[in-house]
Amino acid sequence: MTNANTKILDAVTSRALDLQRLTAGQRRDARRFLATLEAELAAQVARFDPTGPVRTATQQARLDKMIAQVRATIKTAYRDESKRLVGELRELADIEAKFAATSVNRVVGVELITAELTRAQLSAIVADVLIEGAPVSVWLSRQAGDTLQRFQDNMRLGIAQGETNAQLVRRVRGGKQNGEVVKGFMEISKRNADTLVRSATQAVSQKSRQATYENNDSLIKSIQWVSTIDLRTTPECSTRDGLTYTVEGHEPIGHSLPWGAGPGNFHWGCRSSSAPVLKSFRELGIDADEVPPSTR
Repeated sequence: MTNANTKILDAVTSRALDLQRLTAGQRRDARRFLATLEAELAAQVARFDPTGPVRTATQQARLDKMIAQVRATIKTAYRDESKRLVGELRELADIEAKFAATSVNRVVGVELITAELTRAQLSAIVADVLIEGAPVSVWLSRQAGDTLQRFQDNMRLGIAQGETNAQLVRRVRGGKQNGEVVKGFMEISKRNADTLVRSATQAVSQKSRQATYENNDSLIKSIQWVSTIDLRTTPECSTRDGLTYTVEGHEPIGHSLPWGAGPGNFHWGCRSSSAPVLKSFRELGIDADEVPPSTR
């Protein structure tokens, strides 16, 4: 199966580029959601105008009312985004489980392994994926809380410094100040969303493939770690590239580097994946030599 394993590895490497394109699309969707939220927050600041009246009590009442409204807006926006992203990740899990099977079957020329994951299994894969110890839905909830906290801090600081309503709006969405372009606090939310989408996509993709490999462990000898090697690759992932692990338990084979959370989920933003190493004919109990590359 040496030639087949090489071709499977090529398919997995090529798939990594497809996943990067998919991730780019998901990041654009997340950016659109945040751009809409940013515009709504800026509009609410302009509408409530907590800088208007000069009396402190009136200003505080306006600020409290605005924050209450913004809290509801952020909570609803992130809840809807969580539903959208989790739905897309569940669909991705199904696609990647099938890819894990077809990438092998297409190379060997027969239906060697199957991808029979139920909807419940696919949902469990998405729910069980942990990004730095927390599920995707929890991360989005945290980001909603962080966005609200930054909003409150910026509004209170701006009011304390005597800023105008226009300056408070600029704190949300950025703009020009003293001839220079300044970024609003929502820029942090956008970066956080980018990283979460990238991490979640890779983690779900890998977990789905792994489930398929484990369901066909009688045909698969080991799992090979495949890292995306470029200037952004971490030393931890680059040193594991090409190393193999047992299908069950992910024990190191011929080395001592632990599997950890596994490729795609080894660290925040991990882009590594894995490829199956098929058993030889004799390891499968077939008394025959391997088929030459020129012969199916």
